[in-house]
Amino acid sequence: MTCLHGILERQQNEQVLLARAGINPASVQNSKDRVHTDQVARLFRLVQQALDDEFMGFTSQACKYGIFATACDLVRYCRTLGELLEKVVEFYNLITDAMVMTLDIQDSSARFSVALQQPELDVGHFITEFQMVIWHRFPSWFIGEAIRLRATHFIHPAPDHKNELRVMFPGQLLFEQSSNSLYFDAQYLDKPLVRTSRELDAFLAVHPADIMTIPGEDNSLEAQIERVFLKNSHGRPTFPKAEALAEQLRISPLTLYRRLLQEGTSYQKIKDNIRREIAIDKLVNKQLSVDEVSELVGFEEPRSFTRAFKQWTGLSPRNYCKYHRGGLPS
Repeated sequence: MTCLHGILERQQNEQVLLARAGINPASVQNSKDRVHTDQVARLFRLVQQALDDEFMGFTSQACKYGIFATACDLVRYCRTLGELLEKVVEFYNLITDAMVMTLDIQDSSARFSVALQQPELDVGHFITEFQMVIWHRFPSWFIGEAIRLRATHFIHPAPDHKNELRVMFPGQLLFEQSSNSLYFDAQYLDKPLVRTSRELDAFLAVHPADIMTIPGEDNSLEAQIERVFLKNSHGRPTFPKAEALAEQLRISPLTLYRRLLQEGTSYQKIKDNIRREIAIDKLVNKQLSVDEVSELVGFEEPRSFTRAFKQWTGLSPRNYCKYHRGGLPS
């Protein structure tokens, strides 16, 4: 994964971070395996913490971990999106020279831009694209609706993953441009901020997980199924048979299987993702025993749960907890 570049440059153990993120290293080596959004978000956060750098080692100057949270505190009482973006630009341009932000308004169009002082350090253009995601998704989250982009420009040439970028940045997408910029209707700047301080605190607790999807825009079948489960599970997942689920979603079982295959997943993978995330939360945050978590996520015996957990993350539940606490696995 490109996000591990800074970790490898400093000769830190990437296996530890992968394990703590709940990612089986074999999944990283096998490009056919898709890593779930929650795992990726957790890995990004762990890399930032390990390097004490929210730019993850891709810039000429580190951006200390906690800067984004401080920026959120500064914009907490802004009234409009325009006020938020102006405050963000002012703050980041004060605390770092590694990345310059600008907000320009011309006629009916607004442009938010980021420029790296040394773009050659941005291997794979990772941090450029990640910052563009943040400053599209976070403002969208704060106003409670997706900001419709008129265009997205990147300085770098079109990468191999350009089709993924077309999904991440709907609208006109152009490369080899004069700036890294998000273009959108200037009327968005007058939109009120609708999130409460409590919601912002909850957002920061899981950041960057909530910026991995555009608010209200993830209409994939996988996302619909996850929402159904999370709404009805009450902390204890129950999974209906595929036929019953298809009926609940008002589609045929064949359509269910076909659409999930097109999305690169399956019903079993979705169930495993939900079980894994609940298990990690209960093991680490609630400090429940392996036996308790095994029963909670629907396994008849702890041995079966341990085998499944090791397949999901590459570690047994006990070793995962040791890694999370900074210890070494046995």
